[in-house]
Amino acid sequence: MSFVKKLFREYKSSLKPLPIESIPDLFLFRPIAFILVKLLYYSPVTPNQVSVSAIIFGILSSVNFSKGVPGSFALAGMFCGIAHIMDCADGMLARIKKNGTPTGRIVDGLVDYINGIAIFTGLGIGLSKMSVNLPAPIWLVILLAAVSIAIQCILVDYYSSQFLIHVLGNRKSISREITDFTAELEKLRRQNCCSFQRLLIRFYLGYSEIQRKYSRKQRKYNPQQYYRMNKYLLLLWSMVGPAGNLVILVISSFLFKPEIFLIYAIFIANGWIVLISLIQRVVNKQIEVV
Repeated sequence: MSFVKKLFREYKSSLKPLPIESIPDLFLFRPIAFILVKLLYYSPVTPNQVSVSAIIFGILSSVNFSKGVPGSFALAGMFCGIAHIMDCADGMLARIKKNGTPTGRIVDGLVDYINGIAIFTGLGIGLSKMSVNLPAPIWLVILLAAVSIAIQCILVDYYSSQFLIHVLGNRKSISREITDFTAELEKLRRQNCCSFQRLLIRFYLGYSEIQRKYSRKQRKYNPQQYYRMNKYLLLLWSMVGPAGNLVILVISSFLFKPEIFLIYAIFIANGWIVLISLIQRVVNKQIEVV
C-alpha cells in the first residue's frame, strides 16, 4: 500500500498544477506517459529527445492521413495519440528528474506547432483523395479547422496562465521571461556552444517582445475569489484544449469519419468558446479589484 501511495505522489509531482490539467490528460494521456517516464527514468534519454520523438510520431500520423484510406487513418489516429503521450512525457520526465532547461520549454512548445502543421497538411491531402461531401473547398475547410483549433488552444493557454498568475502566483511575467532568456542566451554565447539552442532562444525572445508590446495591463483579482469563480470555468475551457481536440480527432480517424472532427473544430468547439468567453467576461468583471 505504501508503494502505491509513493507511486501516486510521484505521479502528482510529474504533473502541472492540477487545476490547469485537462480531464483527458489527467485520466488518459498522462497516466500512460507516466509509465513511459518510469521506464526512461534511469536511462540517459533526455526530455528534449522525447520531444523529438513526439515530432516523429506527428509526422508519421501526417503521412498516414495523406493516404486517405481507412487503415491508414486508423494508424494516423494511433500515431496522433502516441505523439501527444510523448509530448506529455517530456515535461513529466523533466519535472521528475529536475533536469528541465529553458530551451526545453521552447522545444516543448514547438512540438505542438510542428505537429499541428504536419497533421493538418496530411489530413488535407488525404481528404482530397476521398469522397467527402463538404460545404466548401477541402483546403478552405482544413484552414478554418486549423485556425479554429489554434485560437482555441491559445485561449485555453491564456486562461490557464491567468489562473497560475492570480491564484498560484507562480507564472512569470513576460518581462521576467525576457530577462531570464536573455541571460541564458548570454551564458550560451560566452560558452561559444549550442548554436541551435541560441537560435531557438532568439526566436522566442522576438516572439516574447511582440507579446509584451501588445499585452494589456494586468488586471487585479482577489486570489480566493478568483479560484472559487474560475476553477470550474477553467475545466470548461480545457474541454476545447489540445487534449480534447485530440480525442475527437482520434475517434473520427478510427471511424474513418474525418468530417466529425472538422464539424467539431469549426462549429461545436467555436460555439463553446463563444459561450465560455461570455461567461468568463461576466465572472471576471464581478471579481476584479478596482
